[in-house]
Amino acid sequence: MGKKKDKKDKKDKKKKEKKDKKKKEKEKDKKKKDKKSKKKASSSSSGSDSSGSDSSSSAPAAKKQKKEPKEVKESIVSEGPIVPVELKVDLDALPAPEEGIKRFIFQESETPLGVRFSAGFPPLILNLTPDGFSAKKGVPPNSEVHAVNGHALVPQNVDVVMAGLKKRPVALDVRPQGWKPKAVVKELERQRERAEAEKEAIARRELARREQLEKEAAERAEQERAERQVREAKEREEREILLAKAKEQRAIMKAKKEEFMRILNDDPEEERDAATNLMEAEYGSKVKLQGRRGIPLRLMTRRKEVAWIWLGEAQELIGGGVQDPPEDTWSEG
Repeated sequence: MGKKKDKKDKKDKKKKEKKDKKKKEKEKDKKKKDKKSKKKASSSSSGSDSSGSDSSSSAPAAKKQKKEPKEVKESIVSEGPIVPVELKVDLDALPAPEEGIKRFIFQESETPLGVRFSAGFPPLILNLTPDGFSAKKGVPPNSEVHAVNGHALVPQNVDVVMAGLKKRPVALDVRPQGWKPKAVVKELERQRERAEAEKEAIARRELARREQLEKEAAERAEQERAERQVREAKEREEREILLAKAKEQRAIMKAKKEEFMRILNDDPEEERDAATNLMEAEYGSKVKLQGRRGIPLRLMTRRKEVAWIWLGEAQELIGGGVQDPPEDTWSEG
């Protein structure tokens, strides 16, 4: 029985907890709905207040709305003084045109201008109507329109310029094709001067480089010439020494030959002739010697081709080869 009671108690607790959760969720939903309804009520009250205030301040708002178009029109122009289209322009208050720009003023009676413009910015004056006001005033054809009533011919000023051309008086500033402002011309002149100065500096550096190269080439040529002179002087000196040695050697050889020939000629001429005839005779022939039975063997070596030593120098042996130098050593066989 006790166990059954415990189970029932647990079930009752769970049911109560579920009920409490549902109540809490319902209370939360109610609070959210109340907050939303309060917000709606506050917004409706503020709307009614604002409607009353709008009705009270409708006059100044209308004034603001009228001023807005002027501000829009003025925001179109980005260069030069901003003048509303509705107002007339005081031409006397315009600044004087820059150098190279011509200004032509057309009064109220001078209409139409008699000018045909090209498209684009700045527009060109293509041609002039004969006997038109522009032709009478001397507006140059094929020139560029620089400004109208002081407003530059740029896309931002198109409304002001077009309105100014339709009204009188109007000031038309024209310029030659390719015209540039004085400041731009000065800047271009400065750039040109800088470019020319740079070119001159480059030319000077190049000239200095070439002069340096020529100087180095001249110094190198002078050095080579001096070296060549020293070398030629040395070669000439060596050649003179060699010539002197050769002369001395020839003189020695001449003296030696003369001495050698003198020794050879010491023998009687008859014996020398007999030796010569004997050496020149054909093989197997007989040679008669007058008054002698024979001749000394040394006379048979009085010719270079058969001599062992000639002028103190060893000669090649008959049959080839060179005579071996004498040896002081001996060996046992």
